[in-house]
Amino acid sequence: MKLLEKGYLGTCQIRNRSVMTAMTTGYAGLDGAPTEQLTRYYEERAKGGVGLIVTEIFRVNNVHGVAFPRQMYALNPMNVQPLAQMTARVHQHGARIFAQIHHGGSTNVPEMNNGRIVAPSAVPNVSGIMPDPLTLEEIEELKQQFIGTAAACKAADFDGVEIHGAHGYLLCEFLSPAFNKREDQYGGSLENRCRLINEIVQGIKAVCGKDFPVGVRFSCDEHDPFHEDSLKLPDGIEIAKCLEAGGADFLDVSNGNYFCPHSENEEPYSYAQGCREAETKAIKDAVSIPVIGVSNIKSPAVAEKLLEDGACDFVGVGRQHIADPEWIKKTAAGRTDDIAHCIGCLYCFESLMTVGYVRCSVNPKAGREGIFHEPPAKDGNGRKVAVVGGGVAGMEAAAVLGQRGFDVTLYEKDSKLGGEVNLACATAPYKDKVGWLVTTLANAMEKGNVKVCLNTEATPDLVKENAPEAVFLAVGGKPIIPPLPGTEKAVLAADVIRGTKKITGKTVIIGGGLTGLETAEVLFRNDPSMDITVVDMLPKIGMTMYPAIYDDVMKQMDGKALTLCPGHMLKAITDTGVTVTNTTDGTDAFIPADNVILAMGTRANKDAISAFEAAFDRVVLIGQTAKNPGRIATSMFDGYVTARGYEPGI
Repeated sequence: MKLLEKGYLGTCQIRNRSVMTAMTTGYAGLDGAPTEQLTRYYEERAKGGVGLIVTEIFRVNNVHGVAFPRQMYALNPMNVQPLAQMTARVHQHGARIFAQIHHGGSTNVPEMNNGRIVAPSAVPNVSGIMPDPLTLEEIEELKQQFIGTAAACKAADFDGVEIHGAHGYLLCEFLSPAFNKREDQYGGSLENRCRLINEIVQGIKAVCGKDFPVGVRFSCDEHDPFHEDSLKLPDGIEIAKCLEAGGADFLDVSNGNYFCPHSENEEPYSYAQGCREAETKAIKDAVSIPVIGVSNIKSPAVAEKLLEDGACDFVGVGRQHIADPEWIKKTAAGRTDDIAHCIGCLYCFESLMTVGYVRCSVNPKAGREGIFHEPPAKDGNGRKVAVVGGGVAGMEAAAVLGQRGFDVTLYEKDSKLGGEVNLACATAPYKDKVGWLVTTLANAMEKGNVKVCLNTEATPDLVKENAPEAVFLAVGGKPIIPPLPGTEKAVLAADVIRGTKKITGKTVIIGGGLTGLETAEVLFRNDPSMDITVVDMLPKIGMTMYPAIYDDVMKQMDGKALTLCPGHMLKAITDTGVTVTNTTDGTDAFIPADNVILAMGTRANKDAISAFEAAFDRVVLIGQTAKNPGRIATSMFDGYVTARGYEPGI
């Protein structure tokens, strides 16, 4: 298997062809040093078999180069020792580790950079802010800071460095004619636009030695719809040749900039595995140095195909390493069924932007490796427990309890496991990735010898027959149906998505979150000529959704008769439409409709909770039963930590 073959980046031997690409986590310290949390995170991936880890970005400049508050920084001498401790803990497991060095250019925000952002030229950034063009003196200083950062990383026993010249950051801006309008030696011709990167590469080689690997990550195509002169693939091919001639030991081929649609840069559900193969292969065919290719890779079979097709020499895999640190080890052992696949939900991006650090929907331990570094205690000793509900919270809890040695019986009223995840999968063909999680959890339950009772409506009396010492209640939530005139005439979104209710004609959907918009997508897929209005009381439709997911869903409905009506609250439903109230001025409006669909979320199933709590001394609420609104990430985490920490009588 080519994926498991050794390879070289410069003089550095890599034990296999898998590269964990750079991803900001938010786990570093405010001083730019690695924390125990970050070190554990990388160490777990090294233990899991990855060949090479490329760290998240190291800033090279503290005045105008700060991209993120908790960003790695090597130019502080106090940070070299903790960095060396981090690399040692990676090396002890046989993996290599490169540092990615970076300046955000005009993508930085003034508030973190002394009120000033810089770029090659005065071209407004995506927020409309005008950066200051770098002077020649500043460019020279910046060049030395890149070189100095690489030297500090070598002192900390990093195996090499990767210069970040992609995604619209500073060095990408130098490469791109759309953002580089300079008329000196750093602008104009291709050679001039590549000059700064090549000088950095050569400077690092001069200081660190010719055998210290130095590579470049760059966007071979910016996919920028707003700048006609942005980089296209033919430009990327010529840049690759120029960077090779300039001394780069390898190229890490990416794409995009900050003017792309969010989904283009972040590749949610709808992007297929291998979707960047043609771009990567075009670069690979143009150069003789090794190429790392990213292509939304989730599974070893796709990684293997890219290598077999000659699209790249190494596969660059990011989010899959968050989802399952052991995916390479499992592949090598023939345990691919045990791999927890990234489902493309972008919760990692969302959590980084909202709470400041990365979390994962399918891996509750991501970022918590120090807390959960030991496996759960095997102290079940055959004692009986029941899990009511076969959604992801119930399945995860059952799997953990089973692996702890409890005698677990899971009851599910439907004919298959998965709960609300099955509903998510039904919204679009590309959402099949979400269904991978059900398969993974089912395999984990099987290994834990969990007994599964499908098509079984669990009542307290039924569960009592098995005499469990505790009941883990994961029955989910009940759809919200407001006590308003005419709501009995409405259809629930879940019934439309499942196909149990057929809808035709002019339709109003109440609820502009993910479920409401995906319901519209389902209807348009069934009948592209439909006329649909989506109403929500929030000031913006999709306001609770991560932007890239919102963009992706809306992209599926381009050109359709979709009307968005934010800032309005449902007042009443009639036989001919709905009355809504403007939340700003209190005025009413009537929207004609043949059908009304409710997609207003769920609330706790209090009847089920009360019934089981009255019948059993120990009832543990998990997933949507305990927390609303329910999400895969919160349900998985709740199921894991609750089952892991369960002790009888507490």
